[in-house]
Amino acid sequence: MPTKTHIPRLAWDAARAIVDASADPARAVSFADWLDTHAGRPYGQLVIECRDRLAATYGFESTAVEAGIWRVRLDDLLHDRPDLVEPLAELIRGTTDGTHPSAA
Repeated sequence: MPTKTHIPRLAWDAARAIVDASADPARAVSFADWLDTHAGRPYGQLVIECRDRLAATYGFESTAVEAGIWRVRLDDLLHDRPDLVEPLAELIRGTTDGTHPSAA
């Protein structure tokens, strides 16, 4: 029996992964490309804007705020677009096992 993905947990995990990826320009662009491809605009641009804000004001508070913003944004997206739950979960699993996300 397949397991059901818990959307709020996935939204938090994905939000933290996006914020973490913002420290590396290539990873940020990879997430941006993936989101543009799968979720559509403006999600990719929002990743780049997040990266820019974090680069300008890096610190615990900044990363916590950005993660919270992304958590809400992704939770809404996943409830509106349940077809993205499993692809995003797969992408996030790939980031936690040491590999980097791919825009494929």
